[in-house]
Amino acid sequence: MENKKSFGSFLCQRRKELGLTQKELAQRLFVTDSAVSKWERGLAYPDITLLQSICQVLECSEKELLSASEDVEGRRAEQLAKKYLRLSRNYRLVQYILYGALTGGCLLGNLIAGHNLTWFWIVLAAEAMVASLTLLPVFVPEGRRGAACFGGFAGCLVVLLGVCCLYTGGDWFPLAALGSLFGLGLAFLPLVLRSLPLPEGLAHRKAALYVGIELVLLFALLGAACLDSRGTWFVSAVVWTLFGAGAFLLPPLLPQLPLPAGWQRHKALVYFSWETLLLLLGLAWEGRNGDFPLPMLPMALLCLTLPWGWLGAVRYLPGSRWVRVGLGLVWTGLWIWLAPFALDRVLLASGWISSQPYDLRLPFDLTNWGDSQVLSANVLFLIILGAVAAGGVCLAVGLARRRRR
Repeated sequence: MENKKSFGSFLCQRRKELGLTQKELAQRLFVTDSAVSKWERGLAYPDITLLQSICQVLECSEKELLSASEDVEGRRAEQLAKKYLRLSRNYRLVQYILYGALTGGCLLGNLIAGHNLTWFWIVLAAEAMVASLTLLPVFVPEGRRGAACFGGFAGCLVVLLGVCCLYTGGDWFPLAALGSLFGLGLAFLPLVLRSLPLPEGLAHRKAALYVGIELVLLFALLGAACLDSRGTWFVSAVVWTLFGAGAFLLPPLLPQLPLPAGWQRHKALVYFSWETLLLLLGLAWEGRNGDFPLPMLPMALLCLTLPWGWLGAVRYLPGSRWVRVGLGLVWTGLWIWLAPFALDRVLLASGWISSQPYDLRLPFDLTNWGDSQVLSANVLFLIILGAVAAGGVCLAVGLARRRRR
C-alpha cells in the first residue's frame, strides 16, 4: 500500500460507486462502523485477513486494493478473456447445431429415400473429417492442436475412403489409404513431430523418425500395389528404394542413429558398407536367374573399388589432408587406367566379344586428333595425367607443410 490516505480514498470511492454505506460495508465484513471510518480517513489499515473479503465486497482485485488504484489493463484483459470464452462457446454451439442439423437431415433423407442407411455413412465420415479441422482444435491444449488436427484428419480420411470403397464395392481401399497417409506424412509429419511429446531417446532424432515412418508407409504402399497387380517386383522395389534413399539421406541421418560407441567415428564406413550391401543384394536378386555372379558381381566390385579406395585414403591413411587427398587423386588416375582393362576381361569371361579390346598401353598421340580411336586414347590419357598430376601437387604441398612443422 502506498499510504493510508490513498488507501482510504480508494476504499471510500469504491464503496460509493457500489452504493454502499459505511454501516453496510461493515456488516458484510463483520466489523464495526468505526473501523470502516478509520480506514477511509486514513487512520488505520484493515487486518490482512480481511483483504480477500474486502476485494469480494468492493468487486476489485487485490492488486487494485493494495495499489489503491484501478487496474485498467487487468480489467481489460479480464474482459477480453471473458469475451473470448463467450465467443468460443458460441462457436462450438454453432458448429454443434450445423453438424447436428446436417447429420439429422441426411439420416432422415437416406431413410426416407432408400429405407436403409447407405450414403449416410459417407456424409457422416466427411463431417467427421471437417470437424477434425474446425471443432477438434477447441478441445485440445494450445501446443498439441497441430498434432491432434493431423491425427484426426488422417484417421477420418482413412475412414471416409473405407466407407466409399464399401459403398462402391471396389477393392482400391488399401492403395488409396496408404497413398493418402504417405502423402500427408510427407508434407505435414515434420510439423507434427515438432509438437509431439516424444520420449527422450527420440526427441533428438526427429529427422530419422520422420524418414523411418515414411519408408514404412512407402513399403506398405508398394506391397499393396504389388499385390493388386499380382506382380513379383516388391523385393526389387524395396531394395532399390532403400539403396537410393540411403545414398542421399543416410549421411545427414547417421548422427541421429543409435550407433555403438565404438562406431561413432566410423560413420563413413557404416554408410559405404550399408550402400555396398544393398547394391550387392539388389544385383543378386535381379540376377538370380543366371546373370549373378557373372558378370554383375565383378562389375559391381570393380565400380566399388573407386569409392572404397577414396574412403581408405581420406579417412584411414596417416598423414595430413593434403597427403590423403593426393593419394586419392592418384588412385583415381590408376583406376581410370586399369578399370576398362578389368571390365574387358569380365565381359570376355561372360562370353562377350569386343571388336576393340582395351589395351593398357594407350595408343595416344597428342599430335593426332583426327582418328576416333586415337582421340579416345588422347582424352583418356589427359584425364589420367591430370588426376595423377593433381595428386602429385597435393602430395608435394602436404610434404612441404610437414617439413615446415
